[in-house]
Amino acid sequence: MKKLWNILLILIGIGSLLLIAFTIFVATALGKRGGNTEYTSTEYLISEKQNPKSELILTDTIPQRKMDYELYFSEFGGRMDNLPVEIKITGNKIIVYNNEKNPLTGGKILIEGILLKHKTGKWIIGETENDQNAEEIGGCSGGPTPIDFETKIIEWC
Repeated sequence: MKKLWNILLILIGIGSLLLIAFTIFVATALGKRGGNTEYTSTEYLISEKQNPKSELILTDTIPQRKMDYELYFSEFGGRMDNLPVEIKITGNKIIVYNNEKNPLTGGKILIEGILLKHKTGKWIIGETENDQNAEEIGGCSGGPTPIDFETKIIEWC
């Protein structure tokens, strides 16, 4: 009888190990998306705090460096010249710096936020991940600020 219990316990142990190995294999296979570790514009790795300094990471078509852009003043509908500004993008974090030659009021930094793809498909500068679902963007709506990487224009109010 003692031998039977020993054999039964060994079989249960081996069965448990096989079940654990199978579970790990399935979880790994489902979690890796076929081994591709790049993220699209709608897949995020988000820290618990949602603010402009959050660690939201996007690897889509976001340029990474300091660049010259222009602010388009939407309240004037093109009746005012665009203002050149310098931006710095690191990951999905963006800082828009005031133009030193022709500065606006408000200090050295005009906008600081995170780059998100809005539900409309446009890129925006938001404060939290929830801004990607904002009802209104751009203009003087009070919503997130649109940014166009191709034309290098930020719609500002």
